[in-house]
Amino acid sequence: MDLDEILGNFGLGSYQLTVCGLMGLVLMYSNISPLSYAITASDLKYRCEIQQCDSNNTSYNPDWLRIAVPFKDPDSYNEPYKCVKYNYNLPPSELGKLNNTCLPKFFDTNSHQKCDKWVFDDTERTIVNDFNIMCDDNKWKLSMVGTINSIGQFIGIPLSGFISDKYGRKFILITGSVSSAILGTIRSFTNDYYSFLFFEFFDSIVSSGVYAATFVLGLELVSPKSRVTVSTLMGCFYPMGAVFMGLAAYMILDWRIILRVLYLPGTLILGYIWYVPESMRWLQTQNRIEEMADVLSKIAKSNGKTLPSNLGPVKDALIVNAQINKMPEDTKLSCSKLMKEIFSSKEIFLRLINCSFCWITITLVYYGLSLTSVEFNGNKYLNFMLVNAVEVPAFLTSWYFMERFSRRNTQAFTFIFSGIGCILVNLIPSHFSLLKLLSFLGSKYAITMAFNTMYVFTAEMFPTELRMSLFGITSMFGRLGSMIAPQMSLLASYFGQYVPILLFGIISFIAGALSFLFPETKDQKLPDTVKQAEFVGEVYKDSSTG
Repeated sequence: MDLDEILGNFGLGSYQLTVCGLMGLVLMYSNISPLSYAITASDLKYRCEIQQCDSNNTSYNPDWLRIAVPFKDPDSYNEPYKCVKYNYNLPPSELGKLNNTCLPKFFDTNSHQKCDKWVFDDTERTIVNDFNIMCDDNKWKLSMVGTINSIGQFIGIPLSGFISDKYGRKFILITGSVSSAILGTIRSFTNDYYSFLFFEFFDSIVSSGVYAATFVLGLELVSPKSRVTVSTLMGCFYPMGAVFMGLAAYMILDWRIILRVLYLPGTLILGYIWYVPESMRWLQTQNRIEEMADVLSKIAKSNGKTLPSNLGPVKDALIVNAQINKMPEDTKLSCSKLMKEIFSSKEIFLRLINCSFCWITITLVYYGLSLTSVEFNGNKYLNFMLVNAVEVPAFLTSWYFMERFSRRNTQAFTFIFSGIGCILVNLIPSHFSLLKLLSFLGSKYAITMAFNTMYVFTAEMFPTELRMSLFGITSMFGRLGSMIAPQMSLLASYFGQYVPILLFGIISFIAGALSFLFPETKDQKLPDTVKQAEFVGEVYKDSSTG
């Protein structure tokens, strides 16, 4: 008797749906830590304070501003340089005429000087004005917050995987979420940049494994027939966390209060101890069959089913099944054996390189577009909400396209369409702002579909004996993209706002072209060995031609 067989007989009931709904809330919460720096470390609109002119009425863009501050665009009155002003020369004969000090003749438009006081566009507070991180010289400090967050994830993901295998999925879900809530709240009280960075780093470490543990816990509670439906519905919760974060930022405009509003509810996840069950498959591998049977009893009761009054045979069967599926120690791959297996097959090695490049592209463009949205024209928080909300329909349609069309074409064309969207953002004139925004959102829509497809595609193109190891390698390389993405704001400050988006478009086109080199895996048996994986696309090719 197999666990999947038992769950298949039970169907999908209220208890499973309730737990999966709770898992969805955790997934929504888990999206706060990876993206909160887009709000807390976002740049602001400000310009130099002009003492001679700002004394009476201080506003960001007064009528006299062009006589005192250079502008980035000669034809625009909306973008003054943030940290330089024209030199001011007041002749001795004018010293006593204090009411006439703000006149064009006193400002030398041929020479500039740096300023040390600023006027901000509105009352918004981020770490920029709280920690005095102004001007291009300090721009790296803002982008470094995102990079530190990604480094924390790079460390935390394998660490949480080890802890999850040892102590359970539920343990990581609860301890990771609650620890993140505590660290995020403490971060809102920090008074200097490096303390903020310290708690950002450890928050990303403890929260990095929550998504995977939560998703696995939800999927292992239902039968294989229900997993596609449940995974799709649970996945829709994830981007809504970022949408809620954007809404909170739009309404509150103070990064400290925003963090408290977003993080403090995470402490309520501690209550999951009393309702959410541990992963049944993990309990099975630990031979904790009594606890596993209790979970099965709850599922059976909510589905109107009954377990046998004597659970002895069921428990014995589950124990035997766990022993059969337990991997012997001598068959586990060592690092050297893994490398030997990879390099022994040219096809697998090239496929691994190609797949790793595609993962880097996906994470770079996916996170890069989310972060770029706050620097895009218009209300940055509305843009942030839209660019994350578009993931929900993208997640739903990706499954439709994978079922109706080939995996390879779905992967390739989603990359290409994302690249087209990025290129169009640069080609469309500025006064067509709505059209530019739609192209931007279309690009995010397509790269989200590419992201979802890549998860399935990566698992199907590698053999069972190497699947998890190679999946881990490609995902690890993917983290390089998420580390580079926050640095794109530096590229924009030196070369122009749309240079990063152009780069996203070019690299998406390259990944799309390389995706055509992947084998087709749709409707094929998962390969178990390296030899089977080498010929995984041949069956599809033969059936499509003959």
